[in-house]
Amino acid sequence: MRRRTLGNAAVITASLLALTGLGVTIAYAATDGEDPAAVAGECADVFLTIDPGGDPVGKLCTAADADGTTLSGVALTFTASSNCSGTVMLRVSGLDASGAEFGEVENATCGSGKATASFSPASKTAPDTYLCGTLLADRYTAAQACVALS
Repeated sequence: MRRRTLGNAAVITASLLALTGLGVTIAYAATDGEDPAAVAGECADVFLTIDPGGDPVGKLCTAADADGTTLSGVALTFTASSNCSGTVMLRVSGLDASGAEFGEVENATCGSGKATASFSPASKTAPDTYLCGTLLADRYTAAQACVALS
């Protein structure tokens, strides 16, 4: 039996959602040449569901505080171009040290143009994998920003 990695699943999911018009943006961060103890981060554009091919209306950023496969924490931030209100769902997912997928979800209040959530999903991750932050909200297209961990 072939086991799919989170990275493969993210690519497949993004392809399927893009084909159905949901416009998921996946951005991967390269960590080559960087200090592994530094906070790694990546951002993705967010679009309105009524205009998924239009101009971006915000950014979703995933920042991982990691040293190799040791994960201290993850912060997801959605920043809207204009004020946003209500709540958005922010999700973090990845693979733990045993290769099992983990995920945590938090409803974050979006005020003053920003919604933020902090996670501590696993202390160790699988080597050479991705940690992904996802924005899910009725008004905005699903967006995903992934950080490469080694």
